[in-house]
Amino acid sequence: MVPSAFAYSIFKTLYKPNQPFCNLIRRQTPKAFGCQSYATHKRFYRRTDIVQSENYWEVTLDHRRLKTPNGNVLKVGTEQLARAIAAEWDAQNETIAQPTMHLTALCNTALDNPGKLTSHDIAIYLLDYLSTDTLLFYSEEEKDLRKLQENKWRPVLDWFQKRFGITQEISFGLEPPPVSNETRAKLARHFLSYEFAALNAIYFGAEALKSPILMLACVDQYLEPKEAVMLARLEEEYQLVRWGRVPWAHELNQAELTSRVAAALLVIHTSVEKHTASVKKSSEKGAA
Repeated sequence: MVPSAFAYSIFKTLYKPNQPFCNLIRRQTPKAFGCQSYATHKRFYRRTDIVQSENYWEVTLDHRRLKTPNGNVLKVGTEQLARAIAAEWDAQNETIAQPTMHLTALCNTALDNPGKLTSHDIAIYLLDYLSTDTLLFYSEEEKDLRKLQENKWRPVLDWFQKRFGITQEISFGLEPPPVSNETRAKLARHFLSYEFAALNAIYFGAEALKSPILMLACVDQYLEPKEAVMLARLEEEYQLVRWGRVPWAHELNQAELTSRVAAALLVIHTSVEKHTASVKKSSEKGAA
């Protein structure tokens, strides 16, 4: 699948007109995810649109340019991403449900950078996070769970090691497995090859999955967002099969995590496409 087609598939994951969880998420998110204190606003606009401004794209609400919390005009590098953000705003009903607007939040964070982070800061965080990656901790006591983890997680770990030419140990207890300097160096180079907005999105997705490895597998299109979420929730699903589940809560959580990962991937892949197109254009000019 070419990158543009992959990005479009992510867009469909985020915005399916008949998606059964849309209204449920809108109603239950504040209760389910501890977001009861966020400020709510009534929808104050009738239509959304996008406009091109030089080499960037902007989103408009009733012809007024959308701005970040710090007052910066929300600009993105591709038409694809701008349309997805506009769709996110268009999908709001009478009340704007901010916790569900992951694309807007990601782009706001990249532009405002409230933590004053650099790409190196995010890369170091991801490298430190690796030793606590969900996929590196196998059950020590429950044999059935360990067998399930080996069957489901091992192929992803094998892909990860082959993809980056590394060897990574796993843990069968609470002690984090060691991460070699060679592994850190190779992954650092990989992370720093992305633009800031894309790297910020990788961090966002890794946080949602509790796994930089799963997020990297999604970025490389080895896994789809739904697959990664199921693997991240493997132990929880194992326990739910044994002890039962609340009728809607677990499906809601799964849908929410999937939307977070899909939003991050859309930002990443549109950033990569823009960078690739710019490099290609520069090479063609040089050849001419």
